[in-house]
Amino acid sequence: MSNDSSLKKDFEELEKLTEEFESGDIDLEQGIPKFKRGLELARKLKKRLGEIENEIKEIKDEFKDLEEGTSAPEDEPEPENQPEDKEKDSEGIPF
Repeated sequence: MSNDSSLKKDFEELEKLTEEFESGDIDLEQGIPKFKRGLELARKLKKRLGEIENEIKEIKDEFKDLEEGTSAPEDEPEPENQPEDKEKDSEGIPF
């Protein structure tokens, strides 16, 4: 859960930096280190969000496999070896 709180803190910090730049009230000398910090945060957040997205995809795939393995009886295909194996003539009509 510390990753989640860290993710939230980093996003809030990036949001605050963005607001400072958008306000236009930032000094050029102060702006450079803040801009660098914003880029650091953006890269870190992008990486972590990509990891989270991959985790979610893996979880979805696991559940998809589970759902496919436990289909309802009415969804199951008919077995091919039914007692209905009557002889048919050349046109496929049963005798």
